[in-house]
Amino acid sequence: MRKLKSKNGNESSIIIVILALLLVVVLAIVGVIVAKDNKGLATFDGGKVTKAEYKIYYQMFSSYLQLYGYSADEIPQQILYKAAQDKMILTDAKKAGVKLTKEDKEEVDNIFADESYVEYFQQLGFDLDDLRQIYYNDYIIEDYIEKLANEASDEDVKAYIQSKYDEGEDIDMNEYDTSHILFSFTNDDGSAMTDEQKAELKTKAEEVLTRAKNGEDFAALASEFSQDEGTASEGGKYLMYNDGSTVQAYIDAVLTLNEAGQIYDGIVESEYGYHIIKLNAINNDGRIKSQNERKEYANTLFDNADTEKNLVINEELLKEFVLELNPSAYDEDTSSSTDTTNTTDGGTSTVTVDENGMSSSSDDGSVVVTTQPAE
Repeated sequence: MRKLKSKNGNESSIIIVILALLLVVVLAIVGVIVAKDNKGLATFDGGKVTKAEYKIYYQMFSSYLQLYGYSADEIPQQILYKAAQDKMILTDAKKAGVKLTKEDKEEVDNIFADESYVEYFQQLGFDLDDLRQIYYNDYIIEDYIEKLANEASDEDVKAYIQSKYDEGEDIDMNEYDTSHILFSFTNDDGSAMTDEQKAELKTKAEEVLTRAKNGEDFAALASEFSQDEGTASEGGKYLMYNDGSTVQAYIDAVLTLNEAGQIYDGIVESEYGYHIIKLNAINNDGRIKSQNERKEYANTLFDNADTEKNLVINEELLKEFVLELNPSAYDEDTSSSTDTTNTTDGGTSTVTVDENGMSSSSDDGSVVVTTQPAE
């Protein structure tokens, strides 16, 4: 190929300079576009929350926050805080060497290999790859929280429990190992029992109580008669703490028992039904070993993560993106609605995922309560 030449031999160098300048301008423009696309809705030391990640959280939680009374202006930011906190915890988890276990990965992958789940998620408008990654992350976070809970000192957990009460208030730190047999006030079809049905039920409960007090195996009776699906298969075993998480009638009955093997003298009535209660043991300071308390404590370790990790929310970009997802997101009238129907073009949805990954909800928006003494 012939080279360009001028009388003074400088044309080719001038063209090269011009092309180089144009290339710099083009790259700068592309860089601005890429930077805008990659700019996180929230950033923190070591990470950010992307639009794709936020979209999943928005689809999952916006309806819940409406039902819990959050205003339309609060919901987008609250969801972003949740997404950011999860990412910050995930970052710490990976630094601590916590990885997705083979078993957890298989469990998630089995969910996404099931066509019924996939079809359901698609109907709700979820991006399956992004949703799968959120599932992976959630397992890692849960394993990390459990790790921190197990490693926490008894002194720290005890101090955390005490912090939930007024100074000087008497705190029951014991764990009460109990068993119970529940005769539920709910019929098989889900309807509430009539007074006449309750009277018949109480007669049956009293018959079983007599058998238990006469020495029949309590666990066997619980397996046969108890309608508490959460404990019946375990012989009615229920660990109780005097912390307000159990119905008061049950607590009051247990606190009158002081000997291992002792059965409460009468039938205990609660909002769930009639209980027959047995005390297996009282474990002093056992509440400190409670996984619930220890996990609660572990979660408090991230209470100040937003300031410690310099969390910054891009308010303008957040509002812009939320309006793309849901044009009526900041409409107060819309925010107060309890309609939780999802639309695939950016509406909201209610997603309740059980331990198997499937979601469930009730048409009337009611909360489903299990028939066990813990509230």
